[in-house]
Order: sequence, then structure tokens, then C-alpha cells
Amino acid sequence: MLDKAVAAALSSLLLLGAAAAHADGAQVAELVPVNPPTMYYPAPSSGPAPAPRTVGPSAPAAADPAEKTGPAELEDGWEGGPSRDRDGKFAYCAIEGRFDTGHVLMIARNIKGEVNLGMGIPGAELPGGEQWKVKVVVDGKLTRERRALAPKPDMLVIPNGKDEELYTALMNGKEVVFSSDADRMAFALKGTKKVLTDLKTCVDKAGAVPSIDTRTKKVATRPDELPEGLADLLKAAGVRDVKRVSLENVPKGERPADMAWRIGPIVGGIRERMVEEGSKLEDLSAGYVDAMKKRCEGGTPTASLSAVEDLPGLMLRTGSVDCALKEGKMHVSLTFFLSPGRLFTILFHEAQEADIGLADKVRDNLAEVLRRLAVNPPSAQPSAQPSGAFPAAAQTGKP
Repeated sequence: MLDKAVAAALSSLLLLGAAAAHADGAQVAELVPVNPPTMYYPAPSSGPAPAPRTVGPSAPAAADPAEKTGPAELEDGWEGGPSRDRDGKFAYCAIEGRFDTGHVLMIARNIKGEVNLGMGIPGAELPGGEQWKVKVVVDGKLTRERRALAPKPDMLVIPNGKDEELYTALMNGKEVVFSSDADRMAFALKGTKKVLTDLKTCVDKAGAVPSIDTRTKKVATRPDELPEGLADLLKAAGVRDVKRVSLENVPKGERPADMAWRIGPIVGGIRERMVEEGSKLEDLSAGYVDAMKKRCEGGTPTASLSAVEDLPGLMLRTGSVDCALKEGKMHVSLTFFLSPGRLFTILFHEAQEADIGLADKVRDNLAEVLRRLAVNPPSAQPSAQPSGAFPAAAQTGKP
């Protein structure tokens, strides 16, 4: 369960002077689509594979070869870290990198030294419980014949068991190629020597290491800017004139948010945490709200939560917490969502009584963006450019 200590009300942010701007500085415009959240994938497993696939539905068409020659290039860097099982025990470490074709390459290693290779494929609709024959080749020298599984419609995972030779080749190689009887996808192996060394260290130390992150765009280019992905999400919700709030002077253990911002008179924040296997959004959100109510010291707390929405690839819930004080009401609008990969995200916006409507509008717009993306992600929209899909075996039925 999420540590209830993180549910501190955002009043502390208001005391930092974040709400000094006048309401005229806040604008909420029409919705526009943005990219969906980062994906996660299952831990390495050496368990039995499902029966070979013989017939399958269509998958997104592969990109025109003329559009891209050579391997896909890493856009920025790698990120990842440890994951734990439902009992809170260390299970495995994983890293992922996004490439210029839109694909995400993922590598995971568990305590037995078993390795999974994974590929995120935007817009794919792969059936679960089936498999495809796949050949993994590093620099045209080392070759492995494997079975690829589809734990999610837009993701392939290739279990490799314990294969240190392959792992070393991925560390020192220049290119890895995944091919089936009908398609081929190549990735340039940039920065893998360091990141796979860090990944092994993460496993050897049972996850007691800092997060793995070699990206250069981890923070905003200016102190008053938000990272690109977060800024795009707020922009998609129609929010304009967002100013970042610095939390550098607040000890990490006391920060009410991973990152905070100001929209005119209201203050927003985000928290993201990996939660235990089997965690339910209903329980996570209710626990968070209960903890916030307890922090309404000297006032009368009330809360409201909507029903949980079960969307494709996403659980969503909204709500609010009010703290009635002598000086007036403090209102926090809440947007909760939980990914299949167990990433629990909380977006909140705090306002004084006069600006409750604005905070709630931002919350509702964010929820609508998430609904639209869940049902119709940009990669699946007619206007989206084809990103290419490795598992063309899903088109032909070839195993």
C-alpha cells in the first residue's frame, strides 16, 4: 500500500508563495491529444510458453522501408530501476529506452540472472496467450532463436532464461535485430555497456540502488518549466501559463509532491509510485484521501470520490478533499490512475474557496484526456503516421 505519509495536503505549497498570482493568469482551453503514459512490462520468467500461434488478426502495417534506413536510434537515454512482488520483496530490475521509430526497447533481469527482452509497439493489437518464433541477432554474430509472447496488446516480451553470453553481447554490441518469418526490427545499442552494468548491479544489490536514468531531458530546461511529458499532459487538458514551483528547499521526505506547479491562484502536483501486485485503485485512492483528511488539523474534512472507471489499459478515478477552516475552505481536486504495470499516479490541484471551480475544471479535463487516450491513443488515430510493427507474424499467421 502506498505510504500514507505522502498524502500531505498542498497547504505547504501555498505557504511557499505559490498562490501569489491573480486568477486572471490562469487559462483553461480546449482539449488536444498527447502521447499516452509510459508502459511497463512483466518480470523475467522461465515458465512454460503457451502453444505456438497459427492464425492471428491484423497488426499495424510496417513502416515504409524508404522512410528509415538502418537501425532505430535511441531518442535520449535509458531509465528504470527495481521492482518488488506483492509481499514487498525485491523481484527484478528493468530498464527501457524510447527510439525514433516510436518503439520502446526494454530489458529486465531477475535474481536468478534470467533476462527478458521486451518491445513496446504503439498501436499494435496482439492477442494474449500466444507466441511467435523470433530470432535475436547481435551484430550479425550471436544468434538466438526464441519465442515472443504478448502480455499486452502493444507489447512483445522475449524470455531468454539465463544467458550471460547474450547479455554481454548486448552490453558491447552495436546493433540488435529481432526478426520473424515476415518482419524485421533493428535497434542501435547506444549506452548499453553502462546501463546494463547498472542493471546487473541493481539485481546484485537487491534493488538497493538509485534509479537508473541516463536521459539528458530529465528536468526542464528552465527552473520555471515542467518536463516535456508533464507539460504536454497539462496542455492537453487545456491549461495554459503553467509555472513550475521549486521544491528544492523542502527535504525529500517531506515534499507533498514529486513535482509541483502553479496555475494562476491554484497549485498542482504529481506523485508516481510503483505499487504491489494486485493493488486496486479503489483501495489506493481511498487510502490517500483518508490520509489527507487526517491532515486537516483544526478544521472539518470532507471528501468525495467517483466510481472507478475500468478503461482499456488504465484504471481511472477522480475526487476531491475539502478542509473547512475558520479562515475559509481549502479544496484539493484529485485525479488518480493505475496502469497495468502497477504505476499509481496522483495528480492534484489545490485552491482556496474562490477558485474551487478552476481546480475542478483542470481535474475534469485531465480525466477526459486520459479517457480519450485510453480509448483512442494517438498512434491508433487515422492521422497518425505508421510506426512500424515488428510482429508481422500476427498479420500472416506465420509462427
